[in-house]
Amino acid sequence: MFEIACGLLILVGLLTRLATIPMIVNMLGALLITKLPILWGDALLFAGKSGWWDFAHESRTDLAQLCGSLFLVLVGAGALSLDAHLPRTASVPAATTGTEGR
Repeated sequence: MFEIACGLLILVGLLTRLATIPMIVNMLGALLITKLPILWGDALLFAGKSGWWDFAHESRTDLAQLCGSLFLVLVGAGALSLDAHLPRTASVPAATTGTEGR
């Protein structure tokens, strides 16, 4: 369920950096659980496939989604997103100790 909700948030550009974190965890889980056994040659889902090239072939969409999510975490959604139109809160100035005038 969270894949759909996070995907929609990413699509409209709302809370993008926050929404990509579960997607990164999801893609890492998909790679480790379903695609990594292809390297070992004992993948039940992919009978007859083993080795690096079969792993790279089967995991290409998972790797693309992982790289896209990592990019969005680092860079953000961009100027056309809803995140760009949210008002930014002003930072609160640090508390003064009263020793500035002495």
